[in-house]
Amino acid sequence: MPNIHELKKKIYQIAAVTDRGQRLNKLIAPMYQEKLNEMDILISSLENFKTEVSEESLSGEWELIYSNVELFRSSPFFLAIEKALNNEFKSNLFFKLHQLQVGSFGLSTIGRITQNIDFNKKEFISTFDTTIFGLTTIPILGWFKLFPTFGGRVITLSDELILEDNVLKMNLQKTKVSKVEGLNKIPLFSKLLMDRWYPVKEIWGKLPWNKEIPSCEISVVYLDRDIRIMKDIYGSIFIYIRPTSTSLLLNY
Repeated sequence: MPNIHELKKKIYQIAAVTDRGQRLNKLIAPMYQEKLNEMDILISSLENFKTEVSEESLSGEWELIYSNVELFRSSPFFLAIEKALNNEFKSNLFFKLHQLQVGSFGLSTIGRITQNIDFNKKEFISTFDTTIFGLTTIPILGWFKLFPTFGGRVITLSDELILEDNVLKMNLQKTKVSKVEGLNKIPLFSKLLMDRWYPVKEIWGKLPWNKEIPSCEISVVYLDRDIRIMKDIYGSIFIYIRPTSTSLLLNY
């Protein structure tokens, strides 16, 4: 049986060659589906190595490297929508439609996704970077960009964070879009809507189909000092690693 190091190495390889799992999305193309099965086997094998899940070992910053569903679904905002819909088929349909809406023609793409877990403050901060008009040109006729690249960082704050039986539970509070260094702010949108918090929890309660406060939960499948594997309520997988730093590499 492979050891932990070998299993994690193969997980990192699949995450890399499948572009964080995005190339496995059947909505785009039913390619590399054997990698889904391979990843499932690796995760199941890693689960056999039981490790302690504690607030201390979960705390700090993490970065998403793989998901077998749309990357944005790692955010507590979308996890709360999934829970509110209370139906796997409806939630999957909603997320596919959302992906088509924001990702059509490659106009919008998702960059770095992070989570910061702080049990002292009972806060869970999730971010994902998004770029708009990354590559826009007229094929054959020209090679210049039609539009500059815009974008921002979507930040979601959840509170009342608790760990219970290896399950993270939290309540959604607010969200905002901030500037990402190296990206232009979105014209008009930036002056009106960026860099200000929006009270998602308050708005959520006023919608007639939301009968409860926006909350979500996600299970810890495996955890060690540098990798965290999570499952949502319907079994979708999200894999995170500790962000690399020069000091950590030098001291390894």
